[in-house]
Parts: sequence; structure tokens; C-alpha cells
Amino acid sequence: MANRPGVVNIPQDLDRAIQEAVARGELSIPPYPAVAMRIQDLVARREYGLGDLSKVVASDPVLTADVLRCANSMIYRRGGSVAGLGQAITRIGAQEVARLALSSGLAVHAQAPGSLAALKRATWIDGVASAVLCQVLARQRGLRAEEAFVLGLLHDFGTVVITSAVEGLIQAKGIGPRPIEDWRALVERHHVAAGAAVAERWGLPGLVREIIQLHHVPEGAGCSDPALMALVRGSDQVVGLMGQLPTVEAADLAAAPDIAPAERELVVKVIERIPSFVAAFEGPSPPPPQVPSAVAPSLTTLGAGERQVTFGVQVTHERRPRSYVAVAVSHGGLVLLGSDPLPERQLVELDLQCQPRPFKVWSTIQACRPEGSGLRVDAKLFGLGGEARAAWTQLYAAAQRPG
Repeated sequence: MANRPGVVNIPQDLDRAIQEAVARGELSIPPYPAVAMRIQDLVARREYGLGDLSKVVASDPVLTADVLRCANSMIYRRGGSVAGLGQAITRIGAQEVARLALSSGLAVHAQAPGSLAALKRATWIDGVASAVLCQVLARQRGLRAEEAFVLGLLHDFGTVVITSAVEGLIQAKGIGPRPIEDWRALVERHHVAAGAAVAERWGLPGLVREIIQLHHVPEGAGCSDPALMALVRGSDQVVGLMGQLPTVEAADLAAAPDIAPAERELVVKVIERIPSFVAAFEGPSPPPPQVPSAVAPSLTTLGAGERQVTFGVQVTHERRPRSYVAVAVSHGGLVLLGSDPLPERQLVELDLQCQPRPFKVWSTIQACRPEGSGLRVDAKLFGLGGEARAAWTQLYAAAQRPG
């Protein structure tokens, strides 16, 4: 997770309660995903066939759906789409399936309902993006790609654990809504300690523990594998840029010191493929929350430069399209009006029915709140690249300026 310093408008007794819970070992740490462990054991024995692996994957319906969607994502897709589990596993590969099983198992906890569900979803997107970047860059640098993916995925998972702990304390103490950045700054102060507790409970290897504990130390000093540490730190720097910019270009990566100039074009291409991979782990929405959100709504989330538009938008959520109308665009996103609520910080695909030609973009839902007789949705572009970037630039240039 990129470091986001700032003043935290959070009661001090809540901060102390979190610190004490960590020190006493009272965090609720989920078990290591059981199916992931079974697949890892099977692959490690090297005495298995496609049928053996398919049987284990098929024992978990959520993982089965995730593997099929991942096989058809931009990360793995080669040629036509696949519909069978055996075909999907063959395309992805056994080692990759083992890592996807870990991702799928952890996604359940990152997407759980709660008063800080929006923060957990945002953290999960960052973690999966980091894992993909680590894996691709590891191959480029001649490092261990399978280990790099796991490091990218797990090094900040303590944030999900500590956020769940904060949710319990919010309810117990009756604390009202705060801006998401205040909650983010709070959990970042404790996420390393929580990550260390997760590593201890799961019995993770020593290098994983080092990466968790040292990735915010200047230059990762003290890590026994500086190359893998630099890889994780570089992925964090890129993920931070993805959170700030709707599209990350090679020149922007000058702000990521652990990404070499020769790697920048590769990273740009990887960023364009990340959204569909992240979305592959999006399961059905949880039931309506039993507690109100602790994240205070923002007055605006898209910044200056809004321009008026009117065109239809199909938003793919829960595997089905929902209809909205775009009423404004900015450099980094658009405003939609509709009647279907969308979870904040959810990653969704938008099909823009605009002129001169329709096109699709990925976005994260920054806000969803009542307006008039319906809902206003602020959608921030995510991982925009390629033809979609050129189409968006044309759309914005042609949009009507207010007044």
C-alpha cells in the first residue's frame, strides 16, 4: 500500500484500543484458505493430473467461478474464451491456479460487509494490482515470479485484518462517520503489526515476514532479499499512481523510483490488463449491511473540470448490466444518474453509449448518494489505456463546458 501521510481526525482512545488489541494478540485473523492449501500441497507433490487438480478446484464453487473468469481476463486470455474448468486450468497453469486459489480465498474477507467495507474493497484492489505487477516484473528481472505474486498480495493484507478490528470498535464506541482518508491513515499506522500477526498465525516463510515488516522502512533496509523488496516497493509506487491518476503513462512512472526506465512501457501495458483481473474475483454482493457506513460522503470526488454530457451508460455489476445516464465528465471520471445503488470503491466496467463511437472503461465507484428521485454515482476511471484512453480524450474534448 502506498504511504499516505496525513492528520487523522480519529478519537485517541480508538487508536489506543487498536494498539492494545494488536499487542495482546486479540485480532480476529481468518484461517489460511483451505482449498488454496490443498492445491498447494497437490502441486508440491508433482504427482497429479489435470483431473486431480480440477476435482479440488471444483470442490469450491467460488474458486471455480473465479478461475473461469481469470482465464478469460486480459492477463491470461489468448485466443477465444474458454467455458470449461479443465480448459481454464490448462490455460492458466497449475502453479498459477494455486496462487489464484489464495487470492480467491482472501477475497471473501476483503469483500465482507461492514461499516468500513469501502476501505476494505479499496485495499483489496490495491493488493491484487500489486500482486500482478510483482509477478510480471519478477519475470522481467529474472526473479521468482510465483513468490513475487504472493508477496504482492500478502504484504498489506494486515490492512484488511486491522480494518475489520476497527469496524468492531466503531460499533462498540458509537463513533460517527469520518472521511475515508482518515480511516485509511489510522489503519496504515497499525497494518504492519497486524500483517506480522497474520504471518505468525499462518506460519508464513521468513522472507514473507520480512517483506511485511520492512516494506515501509526506507529502501527496505534490513531485508535479506533486497531484489524482491525493491520489487514490492516498486509495485506499491505504481499502485499509488493508479489511485491518483486515471491513466498512468511512461512519463508518470518517473515518480516510481523502484521502476527502472526500461521497465516503464511494460508497466503501462500491465496496468491496462489489471482491472479485468481484479474484477474476476468480484463475487455476488453481500446482503445489505446491518450497520451504517462509517465513511462520510464526499461533496465531490472527481475534482475540477467537469463538463456536461448526456448519453447512456451500461454498468456491469454482479454479472448483469444496469442502466444509467452520464450527465458530466471530468479528466478522471464521470457522473451518472440512475436508480440502482452501487457499492462505494467497487470496481465496475462501464459501457459508454456515446458519440462518435461507444467504448468501455473500468472505474471505481467513489460515491453513490441520493439526488432528486434517484441516485448520483461518481465513477473514477481506473487503469485507462490503449484505445479507451484515446476515446476518452476525444469524449472529454467534445463535451460541453458549463455556462
